[in-house]
Amino acid sequence: MSYVLTGVVSFILAVLSQFTVTLDRCFLQNNPALLPVLISSDSPTLITLPEPIQISDCFSPAQSLLLLTGVLDRTSTVEFILDPTNQIVPDRRGMIIQARWSFIDKATGRKYLFWLYFYLTPVNEQPGNQATKFIIKEIRAERR
Repeated sequence: MSYVLTGVVSFILAVLSQFTVTLDRCFLQNNPALLPVLISSDSPTLITLPEPIQISDCFSPAQSLLLLTGVLDRTSTVEFILDPTNQIVPDRRGMIIQARWSFIDKATGRKYLFWLYFYLTPVNEQPGNQATKFIIKEIRAERR
């Protein structure tokens, strides 16, 4: 039994690691082309970001991609760090990861620091299999 549990945990950590690498690249490179891999293509995403971005609503997949592409286009990331001090918070349907995001608003030249919270859910790309990837269901931020 322990061997099976270890295998499942290892699989989930490998999938999560692949997700976090893509998330890092998306923000650090200001690369909106990576967003379709991170956002659900068939369910809405709740996005809540404070000023200067000022967004708070549940968006369709197409709207989420358009909105987040706009955010990455109008900002220049200084740092994006998945917080190693805060443990991943799992629940039955997903998990929460936290990141520190520092960026410059290109329009004003001002620098901002946000704590981002991503609620991830596993999805099965093929029915009957274990979860093969994670997607973002919710993004919340606190301005620091």
